[in-house]
Amino acid sequence: MPAKPSGEIKTIQVRVKQKNGDTYIVERQTIYEPEKKRNKILSSKLIAKIPKGSDTPVKTRPKRKNGEKNEALSDGLESSRKRIGMMGILEHIGTTSGIDASLYLSTDTGTADKIISIARYLVATNGQSLPGILTWQFRHPIPYEEGITEDIYHELFREVGLNETLQQSFFAHRCDGLQDKAVLAYDSTTISTYSENQIEARYGFNKSGDGLKTIKLLTLYSTETGQPVAFTKQPGNIPDVVTIQNALKELSALGLGNAEVVTDNGYYSEDNIAKLLEAHFGFVTLVRPTIKWVRAEIDVHKEELNLVSNTCPFDPSTKGITVTLMKEFTRIRKNANSKSGLQKGDPEKFRRRIYLHIYFNPGKRAEDDEAFNARILELKQRVEDAGGIEGLPEREQNQAEKYLLILKRGKHTKVEINEEACARDREYHGYFALVSNVEKDRFECLRIYRKREKIEECFSNLKEHMDSRRIRVWDTDTLRGRMFVQFVALCYYEYLSKALRQMKEDLHAKILENSFANKEELKTARKLDNWLKNTPLYLALQWFDTIETVEISSKLKSHKMTSEITERDRMFLKLLEI
Repeated sequence: MPAKPSGEIKTIQVRVKQKNGDTYIVERQTIYEPEKKRNKILSSKLIAKIPKGSDTPVKTRPKRKNGEKNEALSDGLESSRKRIGMMGILEHIGTTSGIDASLYLSTDTGTADKIISIARYLVATNGQSLPGILTWQFRHPIPYEEGITEDIYHELFREVGLNETLQQSFFAHRCDGLQDKAVLAYDSTTISTYSENQIEARYGFNKSGDGLKTIKLLTLYSTETGQPVAFTKQPGNIPDVVTIQNALKELSALGLGNAEVVTDNGYYSEDNIAKLLEAHFGFVTLVRPTIKWVRAEIDVHKEELNLVSNTCPFDPSTKGITVTLMKEFTRIRKNANSKSGLQKGDPEKFRRRIYLHIYFNPGKRAEDDEAFNARILELKQRVEDAGGIEGLPEREQNQAEKYLLILKRGKHTKVEINEEACARDREYHGYFALVSNVEKDRFECLRIYRKREKIEECFSNLKEHMDSRRIRVWDTDTLRGRMFVQFVALCYYEYLSKALRQMKEDLHAKILENSFANKEELKTARKLDNWLKNTPLYLALQWFDTIETVEISSKLKSHKMTSEITERDRMFLKLLEI
């Protein structure tokens, strides 16, 4: 008869062979389980090892508990190593730009520290996904010293997304430094998402062309400071042209009632111009030369656009003229008017003076012709391959009916180009026009409009360098918070970009003037100039990420050592005023 199990815990030692040839001596505590008829291991502890080629066991040190110091540091010696070069640059940008101060004025210190830490991470890593911050922060000093975890940044996004006061306060502080007559570009971009939980994600015009649902990001960008100052989001299927009214309300709320708004032709409509005029905003907007009333003025003034005296002084390839018009618009009455007999909500006609600036560029004409010809030839081929227009999208069907002559003979389809229709449209290639109610000078108006092109670079930077090409959050409020933090990071990026562009210009001018103390300094400046021309912002930051500081301290004294840098790098930091 088998013995009855005692139920006692037994301690045994076993030897476990390792792949590297060592043998571990492990102490185990076990108890016999009668039901399973086997010993159950309760605990294991490594007490010694026998190195490969030896027969003598070597004791191992006990495992340290969390927070327990190494015995070698029992005399109070402590040390730490941090990468400070890149982070010092970003800290300087946050201070000199006023971005950090705007955040600290808009929320509590802890929340501001978290936002700034994540924003600097996005800029420093060229928009790597946020889980990467978990290890990155151990090597880089950030304002939120307690550390950013996945739970912390998810909760931060949710809280910020719900805190509209924080966001609007930040936007208002960013606008404080703008001039009385600030010039603000207004434009939109679309951000794609795979999420089915984002109620604002809808199918519409997708600027990335990836076929996903989108959310529309609308941004105000100061052309003077080169900084985005505010943003909002809307469902992806809302057309640009109907968003201008909310932009005007946003500007008024931010104290920018005297701002001059610059838009492209996606926002042009006579209704929008009427809203801008009624709200007493200055504006510059691009209009299509094919619009009936614009085309009529082009026909009248074509000869003037060939005169040398109408050449743009900063772009000799472009000629321009200005036509002053008294144009009639329609607005909706907000209140009844006893004199006119109009009631609240009735349409009312009013007239205002506007300036139509018409431009012509032969190079643009050649580009427009080339693009138009390629598009028509591709359309002709598609119709021939399909045997008609029935299977084409509605837009292409309309274009085919306009630009092609389609003849069907039995099963055969003959497609020819409608040269007369093509000639009518090509007649206005190379022309473009701007409309303004404040800018009387044609070339000053053109200069102001061209500055708005920086907002397109801003959107590109947001998607490429701020991890904004795809949305990876579940709900709308969290998305808003994430977009706000990415917006702060974008402010960092744009300010640093502008600082580096200005550095290049100033350095190049000094080299041409040879305004340096000696030949060695000139040689260093040329090296820096060449490096700046060939190094994008992200790689420039990474270059300085190699600068480390090591702090060693004991009960008696402490030391701080920082990596050495070259004269070229020293000049870079000096020009950046660090």
